[in-house]
Amino acid sequence: MESVRRQGRRFAWLMAGAAIGLAVVLLVVVCAVLLAGDGTDGRAAGAVLLVPVCLLLGAALGLVPGVRELEVTGARSMLGADGDLLVPRRPRLAHHLASCAWVVLHLTAGLLVAVLLLTFLPSAVLVIVENLAGRSLGSGVPVPAGAAGRAAAVVLAVLVGAVSALLWWPTGVLLARLAPRMLGPTTHDRLELAQQRVAREAERTRIARELHDGIGHALTIVSVQAAAARRLRHRDPHAVAQALEAIEITARDATGELDDVLALLREEERTAAVADGRSRRRDRAAGGSPAPLADGGTAPPAALEQLLAAHRASGMDLRARVVLPEGLAELQRSQLLRCVSELLSNAHRHGASGPVDLTLTSEDGWLRLRVRNALRPDAADPGDAGAPLTTGGRGLAGLRERAELLGGTLRAGPDGRHWSAHLDLPLLREGPP
Repeated sequence: MESVRRQGRRFAWLMAGAAIGLAVVLLVVVCAVLLAGDGTDGRAAGAVLLVPVCLLLGAALGLVPGVRELEVTGARSMLGADGDLLVPRRPRLAHHLASCAWVVLHLTAGLLVAVLLLTFLPSAVLVIVENLAGRSLGSGVPVPAGAAGRAAAVVLAVLVGAVSALLWWPTGVLLARLAPRMLGPTTHDRLELAQQRVAREAERTRIARELHDGIGHALTIVSVQAAAARRLRHRDPHAVAQALEAIEITARDATGELDDVLALLREEERTAAVADGRSRRRDRAAGGSPAPLADGGTAPPAALEQLLAAHRASGMDLRARVVLPEGLAELQRSQLLRCVSELLSNAHRHGASGPVDLTLTSEDGWLRLRVRNALRPDAADPGDAGAPLTTGGRGLAGLRERAELLGGTLRAGPDGRHWSAHLDLPLLREGPP
């Protein structure tokens, strides 16, 4: 039943083309008659130009705004075209040419089917009746004298009638297959689509990296604070309570960030709203503006102080010197926090006992982060500077990508029995609102 309905819709689509094509032909014929007047030469010239003028007028219909939308809709709903059909937001010359060619094909196919059904099919039926009756009824086709001749004429008329009655079927099938080629995306459209897909994939990769760094940072804080609480559970209950509170806050913020990322992937929130939510959480974690230092810098944000304190509480001999300039961009603050978290996590997991030196300063328009710690005697050689220290992780690779994104560089690798990391980022300051 569905196949019958589909063929009926295709037939209706062809008849719509026939109606429009007939209107075009009548318009051209009337104009030709009015212009030719009574002159025989004028009528002959008009007859010669009838077909090309009709084709040009039909093609001009393809340039009318909205016609391509109608043709695409008809090809999808009535022809049942399965391929990709495109209505471009900014049509180019190739789209206009394809639309004109498709409109001409639509009108021509419709007129052909209509002529066959309304002219050849009745004529074939009349010829059959004449040959069966043995006399002419006005078809204009001579009736053969012998029985064999009349039988051959009947067979030929049946074939012509069958072709005239059924030709619309393969015509509809052929046009349904041609629609994606003529109304589908051009090579330039496919290139743009591929570029959009690459951009979306790059955006998803960026979101995945942000999620890895953010959740990894949170898990590092949780693990370090949990280790500190375990060490101090009998000696300092107040410190244990502080560690548990830090775990609670970090887990809650990480859950909120995860919700933001998932909402972004579902396109339920705009990027600005997500960034605003992250900024509000960072502001809450920072607990206000940093206090000024005597040398003109600013104290580390509360989140960074909390991170350093957590590693110290876990037993790390962390010797940090942090001097940040005034007006540091909030974007760069968050990036620095994640970079420091990743480097200290590597030192915590893979470093030997001993001091861990961390320096974060600015000079000549650059932020310079240095981390140096001793390697364990049994630590595997990490190889080149691009190899991550975390087992199966992407820690240093992610840091290198983050540094390049901000216009900086990362150099990390073994230095004798020590591991050294040098991160340089161009200084970013908050501009006027």
